[in-house]
Amino acid sequence: MKKVKKRLFLCPASFRLYMLFVFLLLFSCSFLTADTDLFGYFENRFYLVEDPSIAWDNLEEKFYLGDYNRLRLKLEASPSKKVTVNMALDFFTFHGVLTSPLGTYGSAEDTGTGSTVNIGLDRAYVDLYFKKFDLSIGKQRVALGVSYLWAPLDVFNRINILEPKEEKPGANAVKLYVPLGPSSSLTGIFSPEDNFQVSKSGFRAKNQALGIDMALTFIRAGLEETSIYGIDFRGENFIGWWIESGYFVSPDCKDVKFVLGFDYTFPVKKGLYWLNEFYYDESGEKNPADYDYQQLYTGLRFTLGQKYYFSMLSYSFSDFVSGSVAYIANWGDGSYILNPTLRYEISQNVQVSSGFYIPLGQIEGEFRKDRPNIFFVWLKINF
Repeated sequence: MKKVKKRLFLCPASFRLYMLFVFLLLFSCSFLTADTDLFGYFENRFYLVEDPSIAWDNLEEKFYLGDYNRLRLKLEASPSKKVTVNMALDFFTFHGVLTSPLGTYGSAEDTGTGSTVNIGLDRAYVDLYFKKFDLSIGKQRVALGVSYLWAPLDVFNRINILEPKEEKPGANAVKLYVPLGPSSSLTGIFSPEDNFQVSKSGFRAKNQALGIDMALTFIRAGLEETSIYGIDFRGENFIGWWIESGYFVSPDCKDVKFVLGFDYTFPVKKGLYWLNEFYYDESGEKNPADYDYQQLYTGLRFTLGQKYYFSMLSYSFSDFVSGSVAYIANWGDGSYILNPTLRYEISQNVQVSSGFYIPLGQIEGEFRKDRPNIFFVWLKINF
């Protein structure tokens, strides 16, 4: 994370985008004859970052701060039973060392002075409902696969291992969904780029047999010149379990990636939930000395090694207080991150979370212990 200058006003492009959203909102409310819903959330995230390489007698350099605010406005309008319009606009302000929320949405633009501001139209798509199929057109959430964290088949999104359930940015795409029965379907996805050769496309066939959901997936990532042949299973036999695997074929190499996961809720008072995922990536490096960290910063990869494990325990102490401990490990180099978190429900729509990200393990590892320790306090308000 790098330090940035503060700036407080909206650039002309951001202001035009804001005015576009306001216009579309007023148009929907004034002229559409169907229901129009406006909802969303506001969140503030504060970070205190500690650099373990700096001595404690130099507190000014040892600790630095980061903070961002996010207002997400969502619009859903239905001019008829066969059409639904969906939009979501994000307002970000970044302060201190942060330029984006843990790297998911990318850096804010430099507007010159004041505080860092970023505004983006993250969802803008229409759902069309026909007798035999549904069609979604525009900037939307595109997700494939069944795994919780590692998601080898989810090539339309950048994986954020520190926040598995953080909202993913929208992708420009056309999605065709064809239901074939109560638990069977076909899905086709096309995400256009400059031309067909560099665009992304995917096809997914899903079915259920003996209580097990199963799917075959084919994806073509044109820019990377990669074809992906995927398969996944999900079931519940005393414990919940899932398998997701992909065979990646490009002109330079052929690699296998797969995830094996399971979860279980122990009958302890309000419930003790335990989730686990093992991830193997044949394309990763065996030797930590060969890690190319630049691939993480540019988004080409989200892991560097071959063998990873994620485990999370969560427990509700009361109706208002819950906690969790997550373990994110690179089993190839012996490094890992611990993420304890405590949550308090102030009301049905207001939540406060606080916790740590603590890198530990081998000094040469991907999550090595000389990396910064992060303390955070997050406030989220839904409306």
